[in-house]
Parts: sequence; C-alpha cells; structure tokens
Amino acid sequence: MSDDGLMLEAKKFEKNLLNFFWRQGVSFSEGEDLVQETYLRLWNYRGEYKPTAKLSTFLFTIARQVRIDAFRRQTRREVREEAWGKERSDVQMPATMAGEDVLWALGRLPENMREVVELGVMQDLPYAEVAQILGVPLGTVKSRMHNALKKLKEIFDDEGS
Repeated sequence: MSDDGLMLEAKKFEKNLLNFFWRQGVSFSEGEDLVQETYLRLWNYRGEYKPTAKLSTFLFTIARQVRIDAFRRQTRREVREEAWGKERSDVQMPATMAGEDVLWALGRLPENMREVVELGVMQDLPYAEVAQILGVPLGTVKSRMHNALKKLKEIFDDEGS
C-alpha cells in the first residue's frame, strides 16, 4: 500500500478515534488534536506498518500511546503549576452528564479495565485485536473484560440504590 493510500485508509477511522478519545474524558477539541497527532505518528511510523496486519489495530495502538503521552504531559503541567503555587486548573469532566450514564460509569473503572471495554465493546474489536493493541495476552483481555463488566454492574446497582 502506498503512503497516500495508507493515510486515506486511516482517515476512515477518524470518527472512531474521536469517540475513543472522548470516552476517555477528553474534550471534543482536544480529541480532534489527539486524532491529528495520531495521524502524524502514523505518517512517521508508516514504514513499520505491515499490510498483513489490520490497520485499525496499528492505528488504535498509536492512538492509545498518544492518549498516554497527552495524559503524562497534562500531569507534568499540573505538577509544575502546583509547585509554582499557581491554582490548578480543573480539567475533570462532571461526574454525570445528561444521558451519559454509561460514560460516567466507564470513567469510574480502572484504566486497564476501561481500555478493554472501550476497544472491545465500544469499538467492537475482537478480543485478539484488543490484546494486540494493548500488548497483553488474550487471557488477560478476557479476564479484564469479565471483571470490568462485573464492576460496571456493581456501579449501576450502587447508583440505583
């Protein structure tokens, strides 16, 4: 596949990438920036992509790393601001958003469980692909999914009480 063909094919996943970032609590505008950063990294790593692998797997692996890097930058910035005695900016989204109970509950899961649910359920990726994206064994994905769904049920049961 040519470099241009790769980028055109990757462009088809733009909405999925935006949703992926949004479900992790990223604002829409920041999500757009992270999608662009994902495409830049794809361009930089285009030589690493092997057409025998699914492009979505490669792309979501890059997107996951982009999100981790953005979170680390944000954390370092907050630590610096705190050290300098500046007021920390409140970057957390509200706990509940009208009609967004599922996203709110996902936000209460540990990151490793949330990632599995987002990729496996929200992005409808097979467990094998989720395992490849996260760099963990297939059994770990299945275990995390089981535990995540159990935890989500507990969250909803507690809220309903």
